[in-house]
Amino acid sequence: MNIRDLEYFQRLALEKNYSKVADFYHVSQPTITYAIKRLETELNVNLVNRNQAHKNITLTNAGRQFLLHVNSILRELRIAKQEMTHFSAKKLPLGLPPIIGNYYFPKLSSKLLQTDILPHLVIQREGSENLLRQIKLGRLDVGLIGSLDTITTDILQSEVLTKKKFKIVVAPTHPLATKKNIAFADLAKENFLLLSEQYVHHRAFTRLIQASNTDPKVIYQSDDLAILKGMIKSGIGIGFLAELAISSDDNLIAIDLADANQPQFLISLLYRNNSISTPIIAELLTLIRQIVVEDENKKLNNLR
Repeated sequence: MNIRDLEYFQRLALEKNYSKVADFYHVSQPTITYAIKRLETELNVNLVNRNQAHKNITLTNAGRQFLLHVNSILRELRIAKQEMTHFSAKKLPLGLPPIIGNYYFPKLSSKLLQTDILPHLVIQREGSENLLRQIKLGRLDVGLIGSLDTITTDILQSEVLTKKKFKIVVAPTHPLATKKNIAFADLAKENFLLLSEQYVHHRAFTRLIQASNTDPKVIYQSDDLAILKGMIKSGIGIGFLAELAISSDDNLIAIDLADANQPQFLISLLYRNNSISTPIIAELLTLIRQIVVEDENKKLNNLR
């Protein structure tokens, strides 16, 4: 059984037509026909229904079952190839969403330099959903991912490192600026400035809308956090941000939500289950855990 025959079979299941598969791979139609026959001979089952009355082929029950295995085999092969490029290139891809990266990477970078990991690191900055997909596909070794719920999957190790609150963010001159906390339902008449749908914030905002049975007005959405903060500061509207997205340099007021069972911003360390943990990856995971713990301890000490 060879890989090319499996690829032909997978494509045939999609196209349902020998000629289309042949055109896709730039080979003759008999090449595809013989490949399917080889698989059937080796497996001793019919994989496709051969009915000349119909232009398109269909899979037998055995063929549909075999397709599940073929999909898994070819997916793992693609992931293996991706992982091997990481070894040969001596580079370590790390996925960091913009907000999480902006907050933690400056704290992490000095430790990475001391351990000689920094020169090998390739940072990929995207939304958490995209980065999660890249880790599953083997294109990233490690990611620090934001979510509203614990990430559970058979192929990944997931560790929730910390949980952050979402805050209502206003300009110092805004009428709400003196409040210590506020219920989301009391913000129904406010104009909101939000991060775009690629951010976890959008789903958290939707959950609060559903829980409070309100429909606040969203007047603008942006992928650019700096632009959004500038608009909030100018008083155009109010924001909804995870607490780690706000710093003292922003000159903005962050207000706690008073709602019970409000969504939290979970920050998880993710890496593939079946990846061999090289010394550099093991050291990177240790350093990430360390800086998150140090940050949490520092905040606790400041509250005392």
